[in-house]
Amino acid sequence: MIAEIYGTTNVGLIRADNQDAFLIANLETGDIATTSAPSAISVHTAPFIMIVADGVGGAASGALASSIATETVLSELHRWWRKVPKRTPESIEAALKRGIDAANREIFQTATTAPEHHGMGTTATLALVIDGEAFIAQVGDSRAYLIRKAAAKQLTKDQSFVQRLIDAGRMTAKEAAQSEHRNIILQALGPEEKVVTDFYRVKLENEDCMVLCSDGLSNQVSNEDIARIARGGGKPEDVCNALIEEALHTGAPDNVTVIAARLRTVDADFRRAAGGP
Repeated sequence: MIAEIYGTTNVGLIRADNQDAFLIANLETGDIATTSAPSAISVHTAPFIMIVADGVGGAASGALASSIATETVLSELHRWWRKVPKRTPESIEAALKRGIDAANREIFQTATTAPEHHGMGTTATLALVIDGEAFIAQVGDSRAYLIRKAAAKQLTKDQSFVQRLIDAGRMTAKEAAQSEHRNIILQALGPEEKVVTDFYRVKLENEDCMVLCSDGLSNQVSNEDIARIARGGGKPEDVCNALIEEALHTGAPDNVTVIAARLRTVDADFRRAAGGP
């Protein structure tokens, strides 16, 4: 896939500190964009990763946990990319799991040895795009969406209290969106020695758009509005900024973080360069 990617974050209208973090990286070239150094990333066929992490545990601790998560996952995937010449779906999923597990250990050990960070944690949702497919790993309730044509499909399932009630038939998705318990997550990186990671895969098509976000966006902006904004044209920067503005317009009680990636297939890009349809 050929991709144009951008990420941004906003403290929101209520919180004093931003505990979210994001990271975008081209594993082949080493190009990287982070919360502290945002920039647009262009990728031509090489695999890339996108990570959104939503920290919890107090301002300093939550921000530390989310930054540890993004940096540790990137380090593990860089190591894997350099050392594993043959990459199968199974080896890709295993690499994502190692990255998540390594981040969990690092956060857990930091919290254990530094009393001021006791109890800190973070969500982590990451997507590795390789060979026309997105491999997604998730702990917590940060989300990945696929916007195709006029619709936004949620690719991940929240590891949350209200999602469990939805699965049990005790609550509708509409009721969950309004529930006072919607921010209760069942897992995070850091509080426990081990975590269970959920995995997802999706084949990508020409002109798809992927969006990763913290719940500061997904709790405030509907799937329909995410699709409308993502399909409204413009660069990934425009999509991210418009989504942030939509969340702010609704009150944005939490930090808001979003990554958007516009995708094209190599064949479609070649035809466009040649002046074809």
